[in-house]
Amino acid sequence: MSAALIPINRLARPSAGPDTTKTAATIMMGLVVRDLRIDAGLSQKQLAKLILVSTPTVSRLETGEGTPQPRTIEAAAQALKVDSDTYDLLKVLATRAEEPEWFQRRFNDITPTYLKRLLGLESMAISLTAYDVRLVSGLLQIPEYAACLIRTGLHRSEWEDGKLELRLAQRRERQERVLGQAEPPLSIFLMDESVLRRRVGPNEVMRAQMTRMRELADLPHIVIRFVLLDALIAGNEASMAGSMAQLQFGRGGLPDLVYSEGYGKADYFSKNVRAPDPQEQATSSSQKDRDYERHLQLLLRIQGEACASPEESRRMLEQAIKRFS
Repeated sequence: MSAALIPINRLARPSAGPDTTKTAATIMMGLVVRDLRIDAGLSQKQLAKLILVSTPTVSRLETGEGTPQPRTIEAAAQALKVDSDTYDLLKVLATRAEEPEWFQRRFNDITPTYLKRLLGLESMAISLTAYDVRLVSGLLQIPEYAACLIRTGLHRSEWEDGKLELRLAQRRERQERVLGQAEPPLSIFLMDESVLRRRVGPNEVMRAQMTRMRELADLPHIVIRFVLLDALIAGNEASMAGSMAQLQFGRGGLPDLVYSEGYGKADYFSKNVRAPDPQEQATSSSQKDRDYERHLQLLLRIQGEACASPEESRRMLEQAIKRFS
């Protein structure tokens, strides 16, 4: 499948549907409150005064950082004089925002803090583009390949205490929630060509992983492409920092997002498509937009200038399968 066929105008998933995640509900609730506040001609400070909270509390509510208290949402709805439909939407979103994320029930202790926002949002995307420099993308890893990776990151004392199995279970559930949906996101996976040669486990594990990717590449909603080693853009400093991903949520949904991961940390950059806030400094808003565009352009350049075609990438996978046979 060609990446050019991805319909970027696809409608978003329901913002208050049964599959809406806690993270998505929290962000959408904040966006609704922000739009209502701006329409009412109020600053964050003025709204905070009306609902008897601090200005930082309103700021965190609008940016989706943390879970707001139900009384805060109720007070905001009353102060902003919302109609019945908007009130019902806010109540549904507030209820969902209080529920745990899927990974918090079993896997919270083993989930890095910097990864939680991504895990809470990727199943809501209608389009996903991921770039991985060193390893097969986590969403494509078979259990045997993942086990080899995870085992090398654990102390020997942790091999028998269930941590390996727990991490594998988390990875399987993540894959099922994103790619196993009835309507999965249209997904483009960009990986460095070295992934085809970097040994993570014995031949049988590597062969099985390459075979699985070859099978996935034939699915209509998945594109797999390899960044060629002799491509000039692949030497860009930013492109070598770690994995990146762009999530698109569709018309009427969450703002599109770029995720950039380094060693033990990650940055999130969002596309601002909402009405501008007259109270926000233009320089701050412009910088956020530039950060998003800069990282998005890097992903687009990698895809457009440095990658083998999907057809050539399939042939590269077939060669890797033979090499590990």
